[in-house]
Amino acid sequence: MRKVAIAAAVTALGCLTFDEAHAQAAFPPPPPKVSPAKGVIDMHVHSHPDVFGRNMDDIDVAQLAKSRGMRGILIKNHISETASRAALVMKVVPDIEVFGGIVLNNAVGGINPNAVEWMHRVYGGRGKVVWLPTFESDKHVKTFGKPDAKGITVAPNGEVSPEMEAILKIIARENLVLATGHVHPEEIIAVVKKGKELGVRNMIITHALTNVPGLTMAQAKEVTGLGAVIEICFLQFQAGPNAPLAFLTHWTQINARHVAQAVKEFGAGSVLVSTDLGQSANITHPDGIEVAIAAMKKEGISDGDIDTMMRKNPAKLLGLDG
Repeated sequence: MRKVAIAAAVTALGCLTFDEAHAQAAFPPPPPKVSPAKGVIDMHVHSHPDVFGRNMDDIDVAQLAKSRGMRGILIKNHISETASRAALVMKVVPDIEVFGGIVLNNAVGGINPNAVEWMHRVYGGRGKVVWLPTFESDKHVKTFGKPDAKGITVAPNGEVSPEMEAILKIIARENLVLATGHVHPEEIIAVVKKGKELGVRNMIITHALTNVPGLTMAQAKEVTGLGAVIEICFLQFQAGPNAPLAFLTHWTQINARHVAQAVKEFGAGSVLVSTDLGQSANITHPDGIEVAIAAMKKEGISDGDIDTMMRKNPAKLLGLDG
């Protein structure tokens, strides 16, 4: 009787569709014929070589991104320029756009115009983005360290420093991209205002709405009114007290619901969705993009708005589309 029952079950299973069989067997879903990540440019990629734990290196990321049909990646490193790395990856992994830049932490001299000047001249022309200080900014060390700690500032007392102004002039002259890093909201507003005055055309407010930097919606509306783009990263979808990785429990969760709110408040043309992935034990960048897109669609965000935030806006910032 048992053999007959098993045979009947197997016969019945053979009559099921693939999706029905998958549901009963509790397997992962099949891969889509075309990845939702196709054509996406991820503007916030962490990878090895690095001093922090990363789950893959630059070449790994580029190869995986290319295999999913992504258009490009932007490599970010908190302590060293990545323009040179991007140029080499382009030779190893053709047919995908790879860019780099520089983060103005102490390893490169902090708010150092010379570091920016040399970065954009590196062989290959792949150095495009200048990030303001991140883990060594005054906002970051006060938030995650001690309230009386002192970090790097770019606009003390609301006035852009002479060194910061010199960097903004280089960014404007070379048509680079300013990304605001982890500095105080008040500093972001001061830098964006001065950047607009000096002719900076491309400005990203780095993961603007999480606790570092922690812009209010009113502040975010002010900077988008000056032409800046609000970045929301998939990494912050994972953050909060129940985060799967310990370091993310210190960050405020900003998720697909907040993306929907930002689109409603500012319009998709003023929002950028990237990953900020690459940490050891975390998911891959293309997987993060696919999960983020599914979450945003569940929140009612249209394919057109997703296309704008993840394909059109990055291409415009990087000068890929004219």
